[in-house]
Amino acid sequence: HLLEYPWSLLETAMLLLVLSCSLSLLQQPRPPLGLGLRPALLCGRRVAIVMAADEAAAQRAEQADRAAAALAQLPPGLYNRVSFQSGGMKQAYAEEECLVLWEALKACYPTEADALAAVDKNSMTVNPSMNSPSKITETHALLVERFGAGKASEIIMQNPGILTCTAAAVAAQSDDEILGVTALVAKVDENKGKARLLVLGGLLSVVSLAGTGLLARRRDLRARGVFRSSSEDEKLRRIRSN
Repeated sequence: HLLEYPWSLLETAMLLLVLSCSLSLLQQPRPPLGLGLRPALLCGRRVAIVMAADEAAAQRAEQADRAAAALAQLPPGLYNRVSFQSGGMKQAYAEEECLVLWEALKACYPTEADALAAVDKNSMTVNPSMNSPSKITETHALLVERFGAGKASEIIMQNPGILTCTAAAVAAQSDDEILGVTALVAKVDENKGKARLLVLGGLLSVVSLAGTGLLARRRDLRARGVFRSSSEDEKLRRIRSN
């Protein structure tokens, strides 16, 4: 019926203009993903991103507050040893976990000073990556059951590392084996200073031997004319000049 309608010149021109605009729009390439979205949808995405960033910042602030509260309850310098063992890598809630381990360890010793001495001997006892509260409490209870409170206290004083073992692993060992390992650890701890001197002496010997070898090599090269000192070069220059 469009062809039967008596179109005027102006109406015909307007119809052609609309048709040409429609065709040009169909021929345009599609916009990249996201550019064709409605402004309201883009605004919603921006709001979601901002809210996620704010939530992450709030979580970091909460973790920092909890870490500070845990550090305030730990003996000075204790957590630094744990952080050093992990290479300084920050782990979430490590301070709180260290505090839990410290409280469990402290309960096994007669005094806090004894517990600190145990950490000085083996700081793995309060390292969350290496130990757990169940290991400490269950292994200590097993030692008390097998040896009595007095002997169990003596064992964990001499060998705090036993509290990093599971109770099942310790239960598989005989009494003589447990006491033998404890005596060995105590002996090594007593001779720790001598062992360090021996290691230092060995290193100095290696350095001395290396230096002697370098000097011998230098003399050999000098004898073959491959390497000469500045004084020998001066002598050669004088001989050549004459």
